[in-house]
Amino acid sequence: MDLNSELVYHIDILIFGIIIVFTLASLPPAYARFSRRSEWSQGHILRSVDPRTSVEPRINSNLSPIDPKKPSFVEFNNTDSSTACASLPSLPRFANDKALPVTSHRNPPLPSILHPVASVLRNRVHDNYSIGQVLLMLAYISIIFYASFYKSNPFTDPERAGWVIASQIPFVYALATKNNIIGMMVGVGYEKLNFLHRLVGSLMVIGGNVHFLGYVYKWSLAGDIYEKLAEDYVRWGIVALVCLDILGFCSTEFVRSKSYNLFIATHVAGLIVFLFAACYHKPACIPYVMAACVFYIFDHVVRAVKTRITTARLHPLPELGITRVEVPSLNSGWRAGQHVRLRVLSSSMGWWGWSEAHPFTIANVTQTSEGMILMCKRTGRWTSSLFSMAQTASYGETGKEVGRDVRVIVEGPYGGVGHTVMSSYSGAMFIVGGSGVSFALSAVQDLMQAATDVKVIDIVWSIQDPASLTPLLPLLASIVQNSPSSRIRVHIFYTRAISTTFNGMYLPNGITLLPGRPKLKKLLDAAITDTMSAGGTNGVFVGVCGPVSLANTTARVVKESDIRLCTAVGGIKLHEETFGW
Repeated sequence: MDLNSELVYHIDILIFGIIIVFTLASLPPAYARFSRRSEWSQGHILRSVDPRTSVEPRINSNLSPIDPKKPSFVEFNNTDSSTACASLPSLPRFANDKALPVTSHRNPPLPSILHPVASVLRNRVHDNYSIGQVLLMLAYISIIFYASFYKSNPFTDPERAGWVIASQIPFVYALATKNNIIGMMVGVGYEKLNFLHRLVGSLMVIGGNVHFLGYVYKWSLAGDIYEKLAEDYVRWGIVALVCLDILGFCSTEFVRSKSYNLFIATHVAGLIVFLFAACYHKPACIPYVMAACVFYIFDHVVRAVKTRITTARLHPLPELGITRVEVPSLNSGWRAGQHVRLRVLSSSMGWWGWSEAHPFTIANVTQTSEGMILMCKRTGRWTSSLFSMAQTASYGETGKEVGRDVRVIVEGPYGGVGHTVMSSYSGAMFIVGGSGVSFALSAVQDLMQAATDVKVIDIVWSIQDPASLTPLLPLLASIVQNSPSSRIRVHIFYTRAISTTFNGMYLPNGITLLPGRPKLKKLLDAAITDTMSAGGTNGVFVGVCGPVSLANTTARVVKESDIRLCTAVGGIKLHEETFGW
């Protein structure tokens, strides 16, 4: 074994060793999670089971005034409202074997012990990158640079760069898959590791060009560049390089945002052609390519197992600019906070719209008669087409109805809170923006029906127009009024001037509607204080779902929270779900 092959072999072992270290660190929370019987069957495969016998609150898309003679009401202070509210459906108090006295399987209280370190690592340094992510990327870059330049010069020894990028083929493919083996080992979703996939891919593009230009320089000095370029193995190397460069260009944020279909098409074609070209260019690449093929095939087999073709019902929610998608044939198999990838098999989605898969967070709990519910915000061409389809009139037994049935492909579930068990914490706070409320709705309802230690739950929802509250008010009111053991409050903030009247909208106790942006630090301190007042010492779970700016603000607030309060309550666990990873 020469120096090049031996060196890249050892750096692969080093990278794998680092993955093992993170895997070992994830074992305690993994044990805490899977010591609960229900966790073995949830979060893996979508399926249909018998729904619970209960009255389920529904999102009301046609909320009518309750009593126009009573004054309209909008809450403008921090005290609970005491106005009248319409009779609303109740959430059931579930009673089953999991609701009987059980031993608390709490995640290890590392956030409390290592709060100063965790606060530093959560600090943002650029866009949505934390210090922890930056340190991990710098460590990876250092390993690659060491392997590239140790006793080597890219101008005199361009072969080294080729060996280094070949050694990274398995990792870039493993990190690209939805059923990410590395993510399974360390207990996080594929979307949380996507930044590493982009990093490794960028390093391969740079290394591939250094490898080629180094040989061009070397052959030019020797005067045999044309003879070399005519050889088959060199031509296959150029094919592989072109694939890498196209993948690198089409992976830029500009291309992804302007033409996502181009990004997907080039990835599918380029990654496959690159593997064949690498093997023909250098047979020594075959072991690395075979490893990548194993990851790729494993991913697609699992994706096939997780895929369901079924019928969904589309309902428009104009106040929110959201399409509500109901999939009654799937009502179990996910955990709160997980998402699915949705394809709509209809020509109304456009020429290529049927081929696009988009991720949406599941907005409800399992085992309901409604089945799985998705809330798809109208933001781009695809979601706008979906919203237009939902507005199409159809005819049912009751005559003309808004909404329609459509065939869909649902793949998942993916992501979520990993090995974190939300019900093991003493307090929970969900900070969401716009359609990110779907994350809070599923999580809170899941906490209400589980055997839980959570004593205090706060939902902080930022919307643009207070009219957006109308379709969700019955569901939110029912959640607040029918919590079996937790104190639940909903704080809603709107950023636009009021453009509609509020005749007939009445807010129940526990729901406040305020103008402006939420003061997250004050709300978090209040949640921590309320949790301690209720006797909670198992920490506070903070989940944020919304734009990157909201996640950044929440991370900064958590970092700057009073360390004495955090230690007293048992620590703070922050989980982020951002729009567009």
